Amino acid sequence: MRRPILVYVLITAVFIAASGLAYYGYSYSRELAIRERALILDTMRELAEEKIMGIEHELIESDNAVFNRIQIYNISKIKDILDWERPAIESVVVLGDDLDIVPGGFFSKRDREKGEIFRKFLLEKVLPRLYLRQIKPDVRGHLHTYSEGRPYLFSYMRRVSRGRTFYIVLEADLVYLVSTMFPQFFGVRSPRLYQVVDEAGDLIYGFDFAQTPSTNVVEMGFLDTVSRWRLRVAQRKAGGLAADNQRQLVDLVLIGSALAVIVAGLVVLLVGLHRERRANELKSEFISNVSHELKTPLSIISMFGELLALGRTKSSAQATEYAEIIWKESVRLARLIDNVLDFAKIERGAEVYEFATGDVADVVCRAVELSSRRLQGADIEVSVRVADDLPPLSIDSNALTLAVLNLLDNAIKYASSGKQIDILVAHSGDQIELSVRDYGPGIPVEEQSRIFERFYRARSVRLKPIRGSGIGLALVKHIAEAHAGDVSVDSEPGQGAVFHLWIPVTSHR
Repeated sequence: MRRPILVYVLITAVFIAASGLAYYGYSYSRELAIRERALILDTMRELAEEKIMGIEHELIESDNAVFNRIQIYNISKIKDILDWERPAIESVVVLGDDLDIVPGGFFSKRDREKGEIFRKFLLEKVLPRLYLRQIKPDVRGHLHTYSEGRPYLFSYMRRVSRGRTFYIVLEADLVYLVSTMFPQFFGVRSPRLYQVVDEAGDLIYGFDFAQTPSTNVVEMGFLDTVSRWRLRVAQRKAGGLAADNQRQLVDLVLIGSALAVIVAGLVVLLVGLHRERRANELKSEFISNVSHELKTPLSIISMFGELLALGRTKSSAQATEYAEIIWKESVRLARLIDNVLDFAKIERGAEVYEFATGDVADVVCRAVELSSRRLQGADIEVSVRVADDLPPLSIDSNALTLAVLNLLDNAIKYASSGKQIDILVAHSGDQIELSVRDYGPGIPVEEQSRIFERFYRARSVRLKPIRGSGIGLALVKHIAEAHAGDVSVDSEPGQGAVFHLWIPVTSHR
């Protein structure tokens, strides 16, 4: 008992260890992938921040250069200042302390008509939103806004020169920003993809990577310039994050497969142990049953032999009766021993059959004759019907006789209450059919497919004082299959049972 318990404990320990190893292996792989993913995302986030700072630095430096060169007393030089500075400025407006445009304080790259439209737009809609009087001197402010679907970026500063306060408002050239500056910062050969989108997510600049999962995209807003736009960064190739996801999936599949193999191995081992244990139990029961089967005829032979040896007989007729009992019990004993020996040969895979031309009718008659005493003792009548057109077959007469004897023995032991056994041998098509019918309690449907297994005995007879080895019907099936035939049973509870043994007419060995 200790060995099975130890095996089960070891199996449980192996399963727990394998599960733990799989769990921690997957956890480590997942944690490693998460760390690598976080590292890639952090790198892209730092890169996005660096790009934004570079772009805004260029714009702010351009604005500050213009702010520092424009003075209230040199308004006429605005165009020269803009030509000398970088082309990131679209328009310049200089306002006096009263927030009116000073003479000569308006310049725009637009033509005259569009310039007047812009001037009106600036005075009516933009200046009220700048809160110029509230800003501190020399501090740059900005406004990124939309009007009629068009974006505008304004920078403004309060200046004081020679005791006079004035205000400078610059309009950034966003076309120059998108068409010239963005390509300089977001190189086309970069291993990453860049997008600049507005608040609605509409593309302003860059490549469309809508198919890229949002979890693999870093998004960061501009702060001091186009603050209503956002920069998005993603990996250009399927490497990086996608490769991490793929590797994590591969790790999961490999770990899961390994765990499945281990679990399958443990299940197979458990099934094998269960079968071995069941086989050992069946063999123990078989040994016990066979021992009892052997003991009964031996006891009878020993008792009647002792009576004959001591001369305790009243007449010669009684002595003859005792001798006949001894002979028939010895025949029964020999048949049981033959069953066991033949079964042992079959288990070893040894060749136990010798085929020759024979008559199935003679086999049946011989089996009935050998069982006559048991039939009489059980008060059972046997009806034998043999067809006249049976062809000779290539059979092992002794083995086939043993099969019929086992079928008769089975009927006598388990169906003796029926008091009748019918044996029918008929020629049906290209086969010979031998049927043994009893009128006993029958066999449950769920057990009919198992009664031909070795050592198996029906549950309904295990609780009854009926001894059996559990190999008789297994031998019948093996003998039938050795003759290229088969055996089956038809039965309903309470209606008896009919065993059918088929042998093909063309059967030759």
